[in-house]
This record gives sequence, C-alpha cells and structure tokens, in this order.
Amino acid sequence: MASLLLVGFADETVAFLPYGAVESIRADVGISYVQAGFLLALYPGIGILATPLGVVVDYVSRRVVAAVGGIGYGAGLCLFAVAGNFTTLFIAVVVMGLIGDALTRAVEVALVDVAGDKIEPALARSNLLAAVGDLVGPLLLAGSLAVGFGWRGAFWAGGAMMIAYGVFLATQRLPGPSGHDDEERKPWRSFLEVARDRRVLVAGLLVALIVAFDDTFVGFAVAFLTTDRGLTPAVATLAAGAGMAGGIVAAAWASRANRRKIGLRPCAVLLLAGVLLLLFVPNIVAAAVGTAAVGAAVNLAWIILQAGYMTLRPGQAGTTSAVAEAVANLGVLTPLAIGLIADHQGLTVAMTLYVLIAVVFLASTRRSADRAP
Repeated sequence: MASLLLVGFADETVAFLPYGAVESIRADVGISYVQAGFLLALYPGIGILATPLGVVVDYVSRRVVAAVGGIGYGAGLCLFAVAGNFTTLFIAVVVMGLIGDALTRAVEVALVDVAGDKIEPALARSNLLAAVGDLVGPLLLAGSLAVGFGWRGAFWAGGAMMIAYGVFLATQRLPGPSGHDDEERKPWRSFLEVARDRRVLVAGLLVALIVAFDDTFVGFAVAFLTTDRGLTPAVATLAAGAGMAGGIVAAAWASRANRRKIGLRPCAVLLLAGVLLLLFVPNIVAAAVGTAAVGAAVNLAWIILQAGYMTLRPGQAGTTSAVAEAVANLGVLTPLAIGLIADHQGLTVAMTLYVLIAVVFLASTRRSADRAP
C-alpha cells in the first residue's frame, strides 16, 4: 500500500520542475518564449494521447507497467537534464508526459484493488502526499540553484528519484488484472462500453469544472490581487498560496478513518464561497481565506469524484479512469478563455468566469448522492 500511495508525491515533485525552471531553461538552451510556452502546454496536453494506456492496465501486469513508467519517466527527466536544443527538450517532454501517465494510471488502478472499500481514504492519503510533493518540487529546484548545480541538477535528482521508484515498484507484488475472457470484454469493446456509460461522462465533466481551479487559478489569483487590489507580487503570492494550505488540510482530514461523511454539494458551496470572497471582499485576509476555501473544496471534490468513477465498473478501473479524465481535459480550456477575456475586458471581468464555473458546479451537484471521504 505504501509504495502505491507514494505515486502522487513522486509525480508532483518532478512535475513542477519544467514550470519552475522555465526561464533558466530558456536562457541556457536558447529557446524562445513561444517554444517554451509550447513545451509547457505539451507537457500535460500529451496525456490525451495516453488514454489507451488506461485500457491497457486493465489487461496486463500493473507491476510491469508501473515499473516501466517510473523508469521511463526518470529517463525523460535525465534527457531533459542533458538537453542542448529544442528538439531534445521536445522529445523529453513527450517521454515524460506519456510514460509518466502510464506510471500513475497503473499505480492508481492497483490502489483501487488493494484498498477495496477503503478507496476514498486511500486516495485522500495519496492526494495528501501529492500536496507535499507540490512543496518539495520548488524546494528541490531552489536547493539545486542555491548550491550551484543549476536547473539541470534538479532534473538529474528528479530523474534518479523516479528511476529508483520504478525499480522499487518492480519488486512489489501488485494485484494483477481481472480476467477478461469473454468477447464482450476485449480491450476495444471495453473502451466503447465505458465511453457510452453516461455516469462516466458526467463524472468527467464534473472533474473538468474542478480542473479549472487547479494551478492556473492560483496564477490568475496572484495577477488579480496584484493588479486589482494593489498588493505586491510577494504578498499576493503568499495570499494566493493559502489555497495550497487549504488543499493539504482538506486531504489530511479526508484521510482520517473517523471522518464525517459529506457529499459533493457542500464542496461546491465552499468553492463558490471561496471565489466570491476572493473577488468581492477587498481585504488580504479575505483573499487568503477565499483561496484556502477553494483549495480545500477542489481537493475534497477531486477525491470524491476520483473514488466514484474508479469504482463504477469493477474490473475496468483503468478504462473508466482514462475515459473520465479524457473528458476532464475540457477544463484546460479555462485559462485560454480567461486570457482572451482579460485581453479585451480586463482581468477583473475575466475572473468572474470562475464565479460562473462555480455556480455551474453547484447546480450540477444538486441531486448528487455521492458521499465524501
């Protein structure tokens, strides 16, 4: 169980590196801002091509896929570390994005099998460790720069960690896939079967609404507090960073065995309240509390939804996860919409789109019977 819970920590620790080191990479390798932006968009975007991997892990050894994923992810990070041109960086990002997705999908599906009816607190613990990884990533990069190893040193360290994790997973006795002997459960039939399941599609759309409040929300919140509230970048970052603290507290609470049961609707209410507090109460304390509320709501809702769709169809957790998360990629369009509105109407007007998304999420959960961790 412990080896499976660590996947979020490992993934989030190294996932930060390309974003945090973007200026150092650009200056060192000699790429343009357009090329840098393309690579940063490609890193998560390439995951849509990894959708078939979700089907694969329902049929092959999870241990093999997880081990290859960890070692391959590490190799991609090391390739990034030696890159001297855009082409090498491009290949490294593709490897990291695709192979890293194989790692997380295989481990999450194995976690569903191991945890059984305790999947929600297990996912909460995994998300808690992932939140810790969000903190370790910046520390790793800052430490490498401070001691003179530069951005490449951080990638070498991250690559070594992921390779070690992959080797470790190779030694674990992870549960194998369920039997699929009947014709109806051939991989392609399984995928079409899941893709036609309305419950899976609805779960994916709900996740898409939550994804809108991921890291990009924090970035826009910092910009809003700087331009509209007149805060310094440092103070605005500190206030918006409360969202990370809220997410950690929420995941820690959700992982408790004696936790109180809640549903998606309270999470939606908390999300809307947090956004309104941030945007319409001109006070730094209100901004910090608001972003903390958003962080907590997003983490709790994500745990509920992930546990829900991964257990909807026994024996098809990988396929179900792949389809739901492919639909959820619609959420990545939010930053583009915010940017377009901000360019024409200003950032303050653009930020009200988050209010609309929160309202839609709240309305979507009116009849939800889901139970929280």
